[in-house]
Amino acid sequence: MSKKFNLSLIVLIVTFSSSFGQNDFRNGFIITNDNDTIRGQLDYRSNSKNYESCIFKSEEGEKKYYPSQIKGFGYVDDKFFSSQILKDSFVEVLIRGEISLYKSREMYHIKKDTSFFDLESIIEEVVVDGKNGTRETSRWRGIVNYLTGDCLKNTTGSIASLKLDEKSLTRFILKYNKCKGSEFTEYKANKPWSRFDVGATLGIIRSEITTDDTGSFSYLDDSYISIDPSIGVLIAISFPRITEKMALQGELHFMKSGYSSFLKLEGSSTQYHDTFIDLTTLSIPLSAKYSLPAKKYGLYIQGGINYDYHLMSNTKLLSERVVGNVVSTFPESSAFEVNDNQIGYWGGFGILKSYKKFTGSVAIRYFQMPSLSKTNRFNANNSRISLNLILFKK
Repeated sequence: MSKKFNLSLIVLIVTFSSSFGQNDFRNGFIITNDNDTIRGQLDYRSNSKNYESCIFKSEEGEKKYYPSQIKGFGYVDDKFFSSQILKDSFVEVLIRGEISLYKSREMYHIKKDTSFFDLESIIEEVVVDGKNGTRETSRWRGIVNYLTGDCLKNTTGSIASLKLDEKSLTRFILKYNKCKGSEFTEYKANKPWSRFDVGATLGIIRSEITTDDTGSFSYLDDSYISIDPSIGVLIAISFPRITEKMALQGELHFMKSGYSSFLKLEGSSTQYHDTFIDLTTLSIPLSAKYSLPAKKYGLYIQGGINYDYHLMSNTKLLSERVVGNVVSTFPESSAFEVNDNQIGYWGGFGILKSYKKFTGSVAIRYFQMPSLSKTNRFNANNSRISLNLILFKK
C-alpha cells in the first residue's frame, strides 16, 4: 500500500498544482510616468519577481510593466513598489514618512530628506592575536542611530538589539515617525506579523497493520485493516507580512481502531487462529503547509512528522488445534506487545473554500508509522489514509 499510495499522491499533487497554479490577480493600481493612477488587477507574485516587473490587467487587457515604464504599482491595502529608488529595479516601500524604509532584492534602505543610505551587514576579515577570523560590521546600526537621534533619545539598548530584518526595522522606523508627529504611511499596516487560526476536524480513516514474521508468529495475518472515525483540533500559525503561502500547523486527533483476522494453517495438524487488535490513540501531526492561489477554491499541500501515543492497546490470540478427531483449545493470550509511542511521517493535500465566518476544506492524508510492535524478532508497522473535513474559524 505504501509505495502505491506514495506514487499516487505525487501524481495527484502534481496534477492539482498544475490546475491551480494560475495567476493570483488582486485589486491594485499602477502609477504612470505622468503620475496618473490607473486601477485594475495585479498578479500577486513573490517579491523576487515584483522587483523585476509587474503584470497588470485592466479593461485594455493584460500587460507586463518594467521599472522604466511606470513609477510604481501597488495592491489595495497591501504592498507597494516604486521604481524611483534604485535604477532599473522596483523596490518595496515599507514606510513612507519623515524617514522612509525600503526593501530591495539584497538589502534594506532608508531615506531622510534627500539623504539615502543602504543598510547592509558586511562580513570582514580580522586578525585577533595572530589568528584570522571574521566579524560582522554594525555600521548600519550607526546610520539608523544617527538619523533618528534628533527625536529618539537614549536608544543605546534599542539600537544594540535592532535586527536587520523587516519586522525589527519597521517597528523602529515607525517609532521615530510617531515621535516626530509627522504624517507617514505604513503600506502593510492591515496585515499582521503573525496569525493564529484555530479549527476542528472530522475524519474517516482506513488504517492497515502489516506484520513481518520471522517464524514465531505464524498465527498472525500479513495485514490487518480497520476503517474508523476520528475527531481533532488544529492550530495554524502563519506570518502574512512575510508570506501568505507558508504556515506551520499542529494538530491533536483522537481515534479508536479495531482489527481482527481468522487464519487457518494446515500441516501435520490443522490450526485455527483468531487475532484481535484494539488501539485507542492520540495522534499529534506537525507540518509545514504550502498554499497555492486560486479564485473560487484554493489548494494546499502539507507534510511533516507525526507522533502517536496509544492510550490503550490490547492484542488477543485465540487458538485451536485439530489432530484427527481431537480438538485442543488454548488459553487466551496476547498476540504481540504494542509500543506506547510511535514517530513517523505524513503528507497530503486539500482543497479549501472561504466563507463569511469560516474556511472549510477537504483533505486527503497519508501516514506511515513504523515500530508498532516491541516484540523481539518481530516487526509490525501501521499506515493509514484519511479523508478529513476541516473547519477554521475566521
